[in-house]
Amino acid sequence: MIAPVDVHDDTALKAWHAVEAASMAFDRPYASHRTLEALTTSVRAPHDHGRRVLLAAKEQGETIGIAELDLPEEERAHVVELGIHVLPVHRWRGVGTELWRAADDVRRTSGRTLTTAEVTIPPRSSLAFARALGFRSVRREDHLAADLPLRHKPFNVLGYEILMWEDRTPEDLLQQFVGLRNQMGKEMPGRPDQEVVAHTEERVRSAEKSTARSYDRITAAAREILTGELVGYSVMFLAHGSDEAIQDDTFVKTAHRGHKLGLALKVATLAAVQRDHPDRTSIHTWTDPSNDVMQRINKQFGFRKLELMHEVQRTDRW
Repeated sequence: MIAPVDVHDDTALKAWHAVEAASMAFDRPYASHRTLEALTTSVRAPHDHGRRVLLAAKEQGETIGIAELDLPEEERAHVVELGIHVLPVHRWRGVGTELWRAADDVRRTSGRTLTTAEVTIPPRSSLAFARALGFRSVRREDHLAADLPLRHKPFNVLGYEILMWEDRTPEDLLQQFVGLRNQMGKEMPGRPDQEVVAHTEERVRSAEKSTARSYDRITAAAREILTGELVGYSVMFLAHGSDEAIQDDTFVKTAHRGHKLGLALKVATLAAVQRDHPDRTSIHTWTDPSNDVMQRINKQFGFRKLELMHEVQRTDRW
């Protein structure tokens, strides 16, 4: 039986999270795991630009499979972001397919035409399952990780200064930071055009508010001293109750590349993590295989490749 999960039912939510954690641990021993706190916050206090739906497949009262649907709004109101997990002992019995059908019913009811998901290799079976359902791969990213601590000292780049902040972007930098985020979206290697979301000051503030419930965020930005222009940034997330650090976007404007600003920004966030969060034992990041510059920088930090993530999509026309 497959049914929606009452997100205010602690027992049901713990059972749902246990399936996700067990599924990932079986296939992906080095995967970055979402904490129960992060899941709970995301479904009980969702962001302002969409909603989430959780589904559970049960057998004799036990949760054996799960699905998660993120339904964004505004310019992405045609999209469903989907995730499916099944306990290893219950796989190859059609549970995943039934969860897909139930999730697709939600998609149709919501009037959406594009379903996106992320699958990883290993295991190859996840990509085969997605392709059997009619999905196609549209983007790839290497999942990389390194053990902490790392030995890299912050350094200066002539003509630039590195600004640091936690959680909330300073008001006097917000407008420029929004511009950088939008430029990053346009230039990200391999990202399909329909995946680009226009950031606004209001959206950034909303995201900061919702993220702060489950994560600490550390941001470093590069500012050209002569002009006062922000020309690059890097962001690190630290989930509450986790021993991991997540290296998110790192971006430098084209005209300011070649000065090792990307490296300086990553070193600055890493130094802040190791100084203020010494309990973190590993750092994870995702990089497009074709992004040679960032791949070289990650190699300098000692990152090793763990998995290959495929973003897959399926379009359903009315």
